[in-house]
Amino acid sequence: MRKVLIVFGVIILAASFAIGIIHNEHPIIFKYLSGEARDLGKPINAKVYIDGHIDDSIQIYINSQGRKDFLLHLKKHDSTGMLEYININLDYKFVGRTICSAKDCYDTINGRLFQDETGNHFVDFKDDIKGTDFDPKLTFNNYEIKLNMPPHWLKFDSVRIELDHK
Repeated sequence: MRKVLIVFGVIILAASFAIGIIHNEHPIIFKYLSGEARDLGKPINAKVYIDGHIDDSIQIYINSQGRKDFLLHLKKHDSTGMLEYININLDYKFVGRTICSAKDCYDTINGRLFQDETGNHFVDFKDDIKGTDFDPKLTFNNYEIKLNMPPHWLKFDSVRIELDHK
């Protein structure tokens, strides 16, 4: 009986330790399990050009069930933490930044992007108070999306996305 209690105690301690590590490294997992976050999946196949040069570091995710709402992940290019994730909604002709880019709001686990409820709220670039007071001049068709980026926020001015329709 004593051995069973010791084994049970060790299992409880190990589980507590594992939960603590998971909560520290990937807090969004618990939000996902409780329904407060969603899995956006793996990046879609698309070619991204910044200032006319292809850039493989930018990842694009579908942000809704339809194919008209995209999320750009600009981690390599964002030094301020303000433009790590950019939302492009073609239905509303909207380009904006997320109101939260912390690890609690977004996290990539095993190549899949998870987004919590707060991370799904965006501020329009055109907004002069919370946004960047900048018109991105969004243009698009079935195969390509073009937009400009706010000056002095990133080290590039324009983005062109070639969508893969396979």
